[in-house]
Amino acid sequence: MLGNEVGDLNLSKEMMFDYCLMVERHPDNVAAALFGGFVGTFMKTLSPTDTACVEILLSEVLPELSGGTDTGELPIHKPPEAIGSYHQFRFNRSIKSIVVIPNFKLDTSEARYRLPQNYSREDVVFNAQRCSLLPVLLGEDPPNAAKISEAMRDRLHQQYRADLIPGFTKMLQHMTHNAYPGLLGVSLSGAGPSILALATSGFGEIAKAIIGISSEAQRIHYDW
Repeated sequence: MLGNEVGDLNLSKEMMFDYCLMVERHPDNVAAALFGGFVGTFMKTLSPTDTACVEILLSEVLPELSGGTDTGELPIHKPPEAIGSYHQFRFNRSIKSIVVIPNFKLDTSEARYRLPQNYSREDVVFNAQRCSLLPVLLGEDPPNAAKISEAMRDRLHQQYRADLIPGFTKMLQHMTHNAYPGLLGVSLSGAGPSILALATSGFGEIAKAIIGISSEAQRIHYDW
């Protein structure tokens, strides 16, 4: 986006989305940065030709660096179009995010290594059911804490990464919407180690509870 503004390239956000996905094959972070808000994404299945199109040669973008051969003002190769799709969901403005960040780092590669190569049909169905409802539930007014809490449950990654984040399993067990007024649910933020909580009130108390459970498990300083 900065290059688009500084270079006066006049690229649409959709075109920038395609260029980014030529390199970054995960549209979730790219779409959130480009379009903002509560965004859902998916990536289309690419042909072998499109998959191989990762970058445009510098000599084709900057003709003066091509050794004297004028390759024209525009790149020869254009990126595949509509590599990913996105949708901006409604989001209830009374819902706030609480992010508790520990003072230790967790390599994404280590977190990915913990995931199994195969999943049971039961666990996949469990997550698919909840993922299909959660975006709708977060846009409803008033938010239904019981439904959102259940829709935030997971069987595909959190249980495998839980031991990398001190106290996380206990948080899932004890930090419920019934125990903490205003709390909607608790989860890992991405692969961790940061903890994400959604709530409509009691933000300080919820953050302190997360920090307290983590500190009991291991002496780690957290900020929120």
